[in-house]
Amino acid sequence: ETIAKYLQEYQEFASELPLEKRIELISDLVKYQVNYSKVYKFQSQQRRPMTKKQKREYYMAMIRNNLGWKVKDFKGLSFEEIEVKFAEVWKQVEDFIPIGSKEEAERLKRKGLNLEQEHVKKQKSSEQAPEMEKSTE
Repeated sequence: ETIAKYLQEYQEFASELPLEKRIELISDLVKYQVNYSKVYKFQSQQRRPMTKKQKREYYMAMIRNNLGWKVKDFKGLSFEEIEVKFAEVWKQVEDFIPIGSKEEAERLKRKGLNLEQEHVKKQKSSEQAPEMEKSTE
């Protein structure tokens, strides 16, 4: 439908435009068609579910990249064992909070408040200690 639209536009303008402009429009149309076919092929591949072998390879790649495992570490492991290990790694990846994000700033603020409160408590206790020594004398 989009290609038909472009063809219709081309036919309308073809009679009015010089030869150089027509060549340019045709080349743009060809580039668009090539790009569209690549995008369509990629999208159709993305919609297709992964096979068990593809899942295993993907899970192993994620574990290698995030836990530093080597290929030899996977020998003797079943798909289910790899899947369990992948679930742990995936949870870490999903829970990751990048530095400089709003969540990270809020998390640090909360920690900072807690640290300041503990620091104040320590100061109070250290101030009370000399007073206790004076009162015992």
